[in-house]
Amino acid sequence: MNRYISLLLVLLCASVLLNLYLLFIIPKQHLFTQLQVLDNKVKIKQNGSSEAMLNWDLTDQLAKKTPATLYKRSLDDNASLNKPVNNRAELLAQADVLFRDKNFVALGTFLQGYLKQYPQDIEFLLIEAKLKVETTLLSDAIAHYYDLLRKPMTVTQQSEIELHIKQLSKSTIQQLKSNYSWDILAVFVEPLLQLEPSNRLYILSLALAYAELFQEGLMENVLASLDFDDPDAQHIRKIILSQQMISTNEHDIDETTTHTGLSIPLKQFGDQYVVEAILSGNPVALLIDTGASVTAVSKQYFETLDNRYKTKYLGRFSIGTAGGSIMASMYEFQELSIYHVSVKNLPVVILPMQGIENADGLLGMNFLREIDFKIDQRQSVMVIK
Repeated sequence: MNRYISLLLVLLCASVLLNLYLLFIIPKQHLFTQLQVLDNKVKIKQNGSSEAMLNWDLTDQLAKKTPATLYKRSLDDNASLNKPVNNRAELLAQADVLFRDKNFVALGTFLQGYLKQYPQDIEFLLIEAKLKVETTLLSDAIAHYYDLLRKPMTVTQQSEIELHIKQLSKSTIQQLKSNYSWDILAVFVEPLLQLEPSNRLYILSLALAYAELFQEGLMENVLASLDFDDPDAQHIRKIILSQQMISTNEHDIDETTTHTGLSIPLKQFGDQYVVEAILSGNPVALLIDTGASVTAVSKQYFETLDNRYKTKYLGRFSIGTAGGSIMASMYEFQELSIYHVSVKNLPVVILPMQGIENADGLLGMNFLREIDFKIDQRQSVMVIK
């Protein structure tokens, strides 16, 4: 009897040991194998220019394996212990690579998942801010930098963010001023002034835009934050006065005055006129539109250009169109020429223009302001003095 009981106890112990082995040892080996496979697939290698690049094979691409896959696995491994991801430096390097390669869709998905788990990681937040500069309204991107200043960070990081805000806002304002894009400038500065009401650059820039748009009431509302005798404010007020004088003088000009100068042939389509021009060496047909503050080309035309003409990206702006305001990218082109008349470093916005059949874009006032012209409708020519 005792022998049977002893045998039964031995079998019971063996069964317990086998269950423990199946429960703990094999799953760990399987998980270790999976992590080894994943680690072999997700690599960072150096290309010929010593710039880090992601090494994805075709199988991973078909299976939609992205850096987010590694990020998610890393979070899963550490979530129960509530510890930082073990390979954070590698993830940060991969995010930088995606940004440099302009793979913004993958980078956005990656950052969204990572920051959901680690919302205070300032280095990843700074990459997200750079991504917004490339993919959202530039004013919204700068506003995002202002939001970052409320988060805990080092003095160096704070200085970096403040420098980004200053450089982005100042360079954009100067660019829009130099090309007379007053309506775009006003829309760009308005939300920034709300974020920093005492910023002198914002105050003067918005007041100037309103003055050039002949919006005297809005101009005075903005200038109210400065002393009335402020020299810059007085200079802006004089713009309104000069515009009023010009408007009065124009009514006194004899309508029979003849314009002599170079006659440039136009193509007429109904009551619209199209002129042939050269945009950085590329032929382009532009519809003359004195109501457009900035020159524009269609997205279809832009996509036909070589990438070397798309290097000076200025940002995304809210552009008013006949169908309402839309967000559009703006690029600076080296030169726009119509016969002997050229304007260098001209900003051009990229717009969807399915409704325009006979032109590649619009010739706006940031070009037309540079010339003294008149359209002779009877002869379908533009006369440039």
